[in-house]
Amino acid sequence: MLFQAGSLLLVIISVYLLKRIHIFSDKSYKVVQGLVFNLTLPCAIVMSFATNKHPMNLLWLVVFGLFACMIPLFIVYFGSRGDEPKYRAYQMLNASGLNIGAFCLPVVQTFMGPSAGLPVIMLDIGNAIIATAASLTITRSLLHLGSPTKNLPMSLRIKNIARDFYSSISFDCYMLMLVFMFAGWTVPQWIVTLITPFANANAFAAMAMIGLMMEIPDNHKDRSELGKVIAWRFLFSIIIALSAWFLLPLDERVREIVVLAAFAPVTIFSTKFTDSLTGNAKLAGFSLTVTAIIGLTFMTILHAVLPVT
Repeated sequence: MLFQAGSLLLVIISVYLLKRIHIFSDKSYKVVQGLVFNLTLPCAIVMSFATNKHPMNLLWLVVFGLFACMIPLFIVYFGSRGDEPKYRAYQMLNASGLNIGAFCLPVVQTFMGPSAGLPVIMLDIGNAIIATAASLTITRSLLHLGSPTKNLPMSLRIKNIARDFYSSISFDCYMLMLVFMFAGWTVPQWIVTLITPFANANAFAAMAMIGLMMEIPDNHKDRSELGKVIAWRFLFSIIIALSAWFLLPLDERVREIVVLAAFAPVTIFSTKFTDSLTGNAKLAGFSLTVTAIIGLTFMTILHAVLPVT
């Protein structure tokens, strides 16, 4: 297990070192980010649905993921009063939401096998409803931050928000697989064969993306705000993990998967939204890297100690 976790961490560190010696540029992460969100992650989503049974009681995970992402957003809003608006926005966006598809999915599948992918994806459907677009809209509205769409009619605002959802290929795959699930359809075998190499590359590509995004901030205030985000996330992770273990009406293996997911790092969308609202891309990227390393450590320990056969 330590070697499994170490291999994922090694990818992050190796790619970061390659960037430091200028094999990759500071913007190279955008290429890998495009591959993950538009190719390897969608294929991993379809692969997990196609190769595993999907009982209807897993829909509990969709509801759980929705509240696990939404409630922390409002708690941080009230808890960060007194800070500057741009740092409140940073805390709200980075202390809430779980990086499930691009981080937790490859980690959990490395630990527990391909069959663990489906519960992760079901959890991420609820999480993604907030993390992929709604968190930006809520944060901007609550903090009264400027927006180029603030003078648009409500119908156009709704269209803009809807476009944030359907323009995400990964989110579209989630919705499509839900339709397949309710309809009782199966993914054709020839499609599974075609996407297998891409799905298998998701773990490496996701960890490489994190390594490319890593950049240490040189501002004391930034480091202080990062500490606040880590504290918030640790608190929420414990609450989410305990709620999943004791409240979800699912078997122990599925509950362990959710407990591991509770320690997933900052989402990719949070880094993007932080950059758009505050202009601090360096802090956003470093937050993802630090919480990814912390999350991987806790996920490894929890997988070792939880009493699941």
